[in-house]
Amino acid sequence: MNDTTNEAEAVRLRALRAMSPTRRLTMAMGWSQSVRELSRAGLRRQFPDVTERELHRMLAERVLGADLAFKAYGPLMSHG
Repeated sequence: MNDTTNEAEAVRLRALRAMSPTRRLTMAMGWSQSVRELSRAGLRRQFPDVTERELHRMLAERVLGADLAFKAYGPLMSHG
């Protein structure tokens, strides 16, 4: 799905290319943090009774994938 016109996309790309690498990295890190916060909020709504530790583990699985999250944090508790 793409709701951006070619002209708008060209303007966006020119603006990004005009930024310093540091500025682009700062923006990307901010976007990443925003996505994690939204994901965490969604998990909290879906599983309101889990502990903070369990919530962190669930988020790790979304961010890292099941295999790496398991290696880093152990098994995911079952919360139907």
